[in-house]
Amino acid sequence: MQNLNLFQQERRRRSGPSVRLMLAGQALLWLLLLGHGLWLHGQVRQAESAQQRLQQAAESLTASLAQQRESFREPELDARLPEQLLASQQRAARLQALLDHLQTLSLQGEGFVAPLQALSSQHPPQGLWLRHILLQDGGRQMQLSGRSNNQELLPLYLRSLGQSPVFAGREFADLQLQRGEDGLFEFRLRSAGVEETADE
Repeated sequence: MQNLNLFQQERRRRSGPSVRLMLAGQALLWLLLLGHGLWLHGQVRQAESAQQRLQQAAESLTASLAQQRESFREPELDARLPEQLLASQQRAARLQALLDHLQTLSLQGEGFVAPLQALSSQHPPQGLWLRHILLQDGGRQMQLSGRSNNQELLPLYLRSLGQSPVFAGREFADLQLQRGEDGLFEFRLRSAGVEETADE
């Protein structure tokens, strides 16, 4: 027969992780938290540095814009433009009136229409003015006189007239060119069959 001791306490068996393992896990957790904190701190420092650079760039742009605004000057209208525009309009009106007159002469069957049209179409836009035009013998003989502010324009004008079918092969007997007191060049050009006449 077996005797049982009912008063002896039975030792409890320990279960779960040991204290050493728990301490090691806790230390590892602290290391992870510390590493994550250091990484966050680095990210914050980089963000602050980037923000500082952006702020400096914005301040530099603001200062540059303010300087440009201070140095900006609105363009001033040239006082000569209205006068030049008026002169151009008047010149265009005179040319249009001449063209209208030539068209009228053409309808009337006048023999001087072709030479006058050639003189008008080959005329330089500026720098040379015809003051007197004398046509004889149906336009085959003529005398021209005028003024120019550039002596090189007259040879160019004569060369362009020679390219016109109306004046092709025509030769002029006399060419006079002199500089006036106002600095403008006065010229007179006449055919061989035209007697020299004074400008009226």
